[in-house]
Amino acid sequence: MRTAIILTLLLLTACTAPEPTPTPPQPTTTSQPPPTGLVIRPAYTDAAMGIRVLDIHLTNYGPDTTQINGYPDIRILDKDRQPITATIGHGSSDISTMDAAFNAPPQPLTLEPGQSARVGLLWRNLVTEPDRTATHGVYLDIAPTLGATYQRIEPDGGIDLGNTTKLGLSAWTKLTQ
Repeated sequence: MRTAIILTLLLLTACTAPEPTPTPPQPTTTSQPPPTGLVIRPAYTDAAMGIRVLDIHLTNYGPDTTQINGYPDIRILDKDRQPITATIGHGSSDISTMDAAFNAPPQPLTLEPGQSARVGLLWRNLVTEPDRTATHGVYLDIAPTLGATYQRIEPDGGIDLGNTTKLGLSAWTKLTQ
């Protein structure tokens, strides 16, 4: 009887399907491909004494030298990515007294591969009209120059305009490495 039980157990174990070999976990890649062409990124925002200045960088990741001159073309968008009506003037535009560099006229710039330029976007968070809703931009569409392709960025803290909807913009200046 004992032999019959052992034989039955051996036959049952021989008929079961083998356990599948576990598949090793696939490596996950979190790195993104390196950027190419002209890439715009927000750098930092300085929000001292109610005046905000957003530093924006443009880097030439392409293989060729690029020429830029003037001011970027900027659109401010709300949380739903809808345009916000705002006036963006050149220089400090009577928003605040800024250093001469912020108000310097544009100069032609040559960006070799790997080189960068910067602009500053200036505004005040003021609520001067109590019957008008404060405006808050979340995204910026920025083109290096008028007529160029826009790139969308999301600056930390957004663009909290209050209800002034008036900004100043510096011209592109070359960043020194």
